[in-house]
Amino acid sequence: MTNKDLFQEIGNIDEKFVLEAGGPAKKIRRIRLSKIAALAAAVVLICGFSVWAASSIIASRSGQSSSIPDYFSPPSAQTLQKDLGFSANILAAFQNGFQFQSGNISEDESADANGNVLEQYKSLGCWYKRGKDSISIYIDGAAIGENNSLSETVAQHRGSDIGYYAYVNKMVPGDYKKTKQDKLDETAGKYVFSYGSNKIETVQVQIVTWSYGGLNYSLCAMDTELSAEELVEMAKEFIDGQE
Repeated sequence: MTNKDLFQEIGNIDEKFVLEAGGPAKKIRRIRLSKIAALAAAVVLICGFSVWAASSIIASRSGQSSSIPDYFSPPSAQTLQKDLGFSANILAAFQNGFQFQSGNISEDESADANGNVLEQYKSLGCWYKRGKDSISIYIDGAAIGENNSLSETVAQHRGSDIGYYAYVNKMVPGDYKKTKQDKLDETAGKYVFSYGSNKIETVQVQIVTWSYGGLNYSLCAMDTELSAEELVEMAKEFIDGQE
């Protein structure tokens, strides 16, 4: 399984990916967060949706994007305005060597516990790579989701609070039954469980979040040697790129 596959699968908590019919550009249904009843469940939002509101009215968020990238080079702010309805400056590379690989547009929505759609919006996921390491940056203009109670503010830059949080995700097959030890580990906060993987594996996840210019951002790193400080510096660099 590639890092990009992991980035996509990490958000599943109750559902496996659903590959919808239709040609080579199949659609991937990603259930990023569902049945928020406890902090452990809520954490699973992380990679796919940049930040989320502490309000209990949000019960689920889902997104749909093509398996084929929409962009193979950094799209211009004008292109994003046309394609997504918001503009941002997408970096071609970071100073630490991460290079832009691809970008995907996702059609997203937030819903309440009864399945009523609260908001529909588009987001952009950008993939960067340096050697064997990959990171992703997600951008959206969702009105619901400007506060993330899971992250701790670790820095401020150009008027933006930069938050950070990390956890270990245990990915398991869809039919996996939690053991007694699994339940103890989950309660203790040792693991957050996600369903849909073809094998049992654990992934160290780090998330940096911020809002800038009316948009929500998150930077996600998984199983890398990047420190929290390095990720925060990357966030600052991305913010600087918006000026």
